[in-house]
Amino acid sequence: MTRILFPVRHRLLLWVGVAALVGLALPGTTVVLNALVPVFLAGQVLGLALNLTPGEIRAAGRSLHLVGLALLCQWTLLPGLGLLLHMVAPTPVLAAGILIVAISPAEITSGLMATIAGGDTAIATACMAGSLALSIVLTPLWLSIGLGARAHFSPVSLASELLLSVLLPLLVGVGLRARFPRLGRWRHHYLDFSAACLVLVVLAGTASARPVLLSPAIFATVGLVVALLVGGGVVGLGLGSLLHLPHRQAAAIGFPMGIREFGVAIAVSVAVMPRASAVGGIYGIVMVAAAGTLATRLGHRVDRPPKTAGTNGQW
Repeated sequence: MTRILFPVRHRLLLWVGVAALVGLALPGTTVVLNALVPVFLAGQVLGLALNLTPGEIRAAGRSLHLVGLALLCQWTLLPGLGLLLHMVAPTPVLAAGILIVAISPAEITSGLMATIAGGDTAIATACMAGSLALSIVLTPLWLSIGLGARAHFSPVSLASELLLSVLLPLLVGVGLRARFPRLGRWRHHYLDFSAACLVLVVLAGTASARPVLLSPAIFATVGLVVALLVGGGVVGLGLGSLLHLPHRQAAAIGFPMGIREFGVAIAVSVAVMPRASAVGGIYGIVMVAAAGTLATRLGHRVDRPPKTAGTNGQW
C-alpha cells in the first residue's frame, strides 16, 4: 500500500482520483473544506517555494525576456479565451466559473510538470512564480472586466486574500531556503507536502462540484473545461513553436502558460459566486489527468535514445 500511494508527488493521478471519489461520497465536507482552500493553497505555494534555491532564481533571471513574453501572452490570450467561453456558456454560473478559471494564475504544479516533460525547471518556476505574483492585481482586474456589476466582490479584499495565500508563502519559502540552505535536504518532502495540499484542494473542489457532477450540466461544464485546456495548450506550446525554442525552453514556458491554478479559481469563486466553484473543481480533475499524462509522454520522448541511420540510409 505504501508503494502504491507514496510518494504523493509521483502518484498525483491516483490521489486525485481518490479525492474525487471521497468528495462525491461526502458532500457534507463542502462548507468546511471551502473555508480551508486558502490554507491549502498557501501550503502548495510554501512547499514549492522551499524548493527554490538562490542559484535557480539567478538562472531564471538570465531568461527574463522569455519569462516576460510568456507572462504577457498568458495574461492576455487566456483571459481573452475565458471571455469568449463566458459568452457561450449556457448558464450564468457556468459562465462565471469558466471565466474565473481562465483568469487564474499558472498552476502551482506546472513547474513540476514541466520538469517531468524535460523542461528547464528554473524557467518554468520563474513563469509560475511571476504569474502568481501578477495574479494579486490582474485576477481582480479581469474579474471586474468580465463580470462587472454582476460580481459582488471587493477587489481590495480579493487582492488581500491572494496576497496572504499566494505571495506571502512564496516570499517566506524563498527567504527561508536562502537563509537556511540545509533545509534543502528535505526538498522532496516539501514537494510531497505541496502535492498533498493539491489533493486537498481537489477534494474541496469535488465536494463543491458534486451537484454538477451528478447532473446533466456536467456535459456543458466538461465541454467548457476541455475547450479552455485545449486553448491553453495551443497558447503554451504554440509560443515555443513560433519562437523555434529548444524543447527544454518550450516545455518550461508551455506548461505554466497552458494550465491554470484551480485552487485560486476555487478560492476566488467562493468569494465571488460560491456555486461557480464547481467549474474550478472539475477543471482541476481534468487538468491534472491531462497535463500529467502529457508531461509523462513528453518526458519519455525526450529520454528515448536517438535512432541511428542504417547502411541503406533509412532511419
